[in-house]
Amino acid sequence: MTAEEILEKRILSAGSAGAKKADLRKEFGEVDATLEILVSKGQVFVDKRANAYYCFHKDHYIQSLLNTDPRFRLTYDLIKSLEETVSTSNHGVSRAVETLANNISNLARLAAEGAEARSMPPASAAPSRNLNISDFKREFDNALTNSSSSIGWVELAKVRTDVCSKCGISGDDFYRLVGELTSQYQDKYELSTGGGEGVMVRGLLHGFVRCI
Repeated sequence: MTAEEILEKRILSAGSAGAKKADLRKEFGEVDATLEILVSKGQVFVDKRANAYYCFHKDHYIQSLLNTDPRFRLTYDLIKSLEETVSTSNHGVSRAVETLANNISNLARLAAEGAEARSMPPASAAPSRNLNISDFKREFDNALTNSSSSIGWVELAKVRTDVCSKCGISGDDFYRLVGELTSQYQDKYELSTGGGEGVMVRGLLHGFVRCI
């Protein structure tokens, strides 16, 4: 076997835990040139985890991200759930799948570097009216029930479209009421980071919600 094949086999044997680059140097000596070849061929990925560099074989890299990055795992599960139902879903869900696929085209890179929070979108053009928290909770819960996926998470953007249309409130009012609702009923709702729009919690954009 060539040095390249031996090194690839060693990294493959490490599984989703990855092989520490420093350990590979102790075992094989200088490996940078060989690693560069394997990386260029797409056989191996190198990520910095904590204060060390780890090498992952292509067969285990996705599993490694699923094990270590909650945002990656959430998005991956959403995609798999949508893929399972797309054959019987309506045009609106198919369009949501396309939008989601576009948003995660650089998912592996974002998982390593961290996504920057984006600001809330402009307010809806729909006329705004007063809506108390009880009425809003009823409409919000109905929208969650109608939109919930097999894993329970729903994009707030999808709920906003439904609730704003039925209640005649603006996008700003919707997210203000979502903030009040999830704060008042912390034992009922759970928010998660991600999505194209949502509510800001401790400086991070939370664009997914589910009932606990």
